[in-house]
Amino acid sequence: MIDGIVAIVGRPNVGKSTLFNRMTRSDAAIVHDRPGVTRDRIYGPVRMDDENGDPKDGFMLIDTGGFETDDYKFQPFSENLVWQQTECAIGEADLVMLLLDGKSGVHPHDHELVRYLEKIQKPWIGIVNKVDGPEQSQVMWDFFELGAGDLEKVSAAHNRGVGDLKDTVLARLRAIPGRATSADSEGATKIAIIGRPNAGKSSILNRIAGEERAVVSPIAGTTRDNVDTPLNYEGGQYLLIDTAGIRRKSKISDTVESLSVMRAIKAIERADVVLLVLDALAGLTDQDMRLAQLAFERHRPVAFVVNKWDLITKETNTARDYTANIHRMLRTYAFAPVVFVSALENKRVHKLIALARDLAVQAASRVTTAKVNAALHAMVHEHNPALIKGKTKRVKFYFATQVAVSPPSFVIKSNVYNEIQESYIRYMTNRFRQMLGFDSVPIRLFFRPKNTEKLRGEIYGKGKDDEDLAETPDDMVPIEVDSVDEDFELQDDDEARGIQVFVSDRESSDAGDGARLL
Repeated sequence: MIDGIVAIVGRPNVGKSTLFNRMTRSDAAIVHDRPGVTRDRIYGPVRMDDENGDPKDGFMLIDTGGFETDDYKFQPFSENLVWQQTECAIGEADLVMLLLDGKSGVHPHDHELVRYLEKIQKPWIGIVNKVDGPEQSQVMWDFFELGAGDLEKVSAAHNRGVGDLKDTVLARLRAIPGRATSADSEGATKIAIIGRPNAGKSSILNRIAGEERAVVSPIAGTTRDNVDTPLNYEGGQYLLIDTAGIRRKSKISDTVESLSVMRAIKAIERADVVLLVLDALAGLTDQDMRLAQLAFERHRPVAFVVNKWDLITKETNTARDYTANIHRMLRTYAFAPVVFVSALENKRVHKLIALARDLAVQAASRVTTAKVNAALHAMVHEHNPALIKGKTKRVKFYFATQVAVSPPSFVIKSNVYNEIQESYIRYMTNRFRQMLGFDSVPIRLFFRPKNTEKLRGEIYGKGKDDEDLAETPDDMVPIEVDSVDEDFELQDDDEARGIQVFVSDRESSDAGDGARLL
C-alpha cells in the first residue's frame, strides 16, 4: 500500500530527476545535463527497507519539470505547459520537496517557489542538492533565508544522504492527516501506447485518464519520458504507459531523443498489451510496420489504433477497406485488431481499455491438452505436411500441449522436429490460433523430438542442433514427466522420466496423458 504522495519541485537542472531515480531505485526519469528535459509528471514508488533490508510499503514520489518564467525558459511551447503539470503534481501531493542547487546558491526563483507554496499552504521541506562532501556543507547557511527551518543536504549524483532523506520525508508524511493512499500497481495489466511522433498518443492517454495527464502540443517529440498512469476500469487494475514518438534511427541525432526511444522500446517489453497509434491521414507507414514488428517479435498482443479518424472523408466501406489494407500490408500479423478513434472529438476512445483487456485475457488463456491434440489431429487431416526434401520420410506428429501463457506457447512432439517446412509451421500457427481461441494474439510453437534421450543430450550441450536450442525461450525449464494433470506444479525433486516438455518459470503445465501418433 502506498501511503502519501510527495512531489519534487525546483528550478531546471537542480537534480530533480537524479534524486527521483535514486529514491525510487529506478531509471524511470531521463537524466541529462541539458536543462528542461523533464516535461511530464513521472510517478514512482519509494520503498522503505525493513530490518532485514527488504523493501516494504512506502510513499509515491512525483518528478516534475523545472520552474520557468517568461524571461527564464527552456521549453519551446507558447504556453507554460510544463508548469501546469507541476501545479497538478503540487495539488495532488501531501508534501513538497523543494530541491535547491548547492553549487549555484540561492536564486530568485527559489524565493518565488517558496512564496507560491506558502500562498497555497502546502507543507514543504527544503533540500539542498549537490553537497558532495563536508567542505560544501557551509553553503547550507545561505539557504536559511528562504525560511525553511531545518534543511536537508544530499548529493543525488553520489547517493549521499538519500537514505536519511527518505526517513525524514516519511516522518513528515506521517504527521500529515488525511494522506492520499493508493494500491500497488505491480499486478496491473500494463498497456503501452506507442507510435510515431505526433500520432496522438498523449491525447489518447488524456482522454482515457479523464485529465491532462501528459503534455500535449503540436510540436513533434513533446513526450520524452514514459508516463505511467494507473487506472481502474470495471473492477480491473490497469497501467497505461505513454511513450515518446519513435522515428527512424537514421533521423535521430539528439541524445535526449535517443534516450526517449530506448525507454519507449523498454515499455514494449514491460507491457502486456501494445496499442500502436497510427495517423489516419498518413496510413500504415514503413516505420509503423517496424514498430509493429518490434512488438510482435516480443510476442506482445497488438491493437492498431487509427487516430484522427475525424479528418477522413468517409463512405460506406471506408473503415472496412482501411482495415483490409492494413491487414494486407501486415501479412503475417493480419490477425491484429484495428479500431478507429478520434482523440480530438473523444470518439470510440473509451473502447480501447476494453479491447486491451480482451487481448490480455486471450493471451493469458490456457487450453486443455485434449483440445490441443484434437486441434492438431484435425489440422493434420485437413492438410498433410509435405515429404522431407531429399527423403521419403513423412512428418509425423505424436503429441502437443500448451506449456505457457502470455504468450500462449505450445510444444509439439514430432519425428523430424527440425526439418518441418516454414510454410507448414505458419499453417499450423494460424490453425492453432483459429481453433483454440487465440484469434487476435500471437502464439509460439516449439517442435521437439519424440526420442527423449536425444533431446536430453541436446539440452545439456551434448547434441548437434545448437540452432534449434537457440530458439528455446529463456524462461522455459526442461522437465520430464509421465503425465501431467491440470493441477500440476513443478517441484524441485521431480524425477526426469517420461515425456519431455517445457514448462515456464512463471506458469505450470497442463499436459495430458501419454503421446499418441496423429
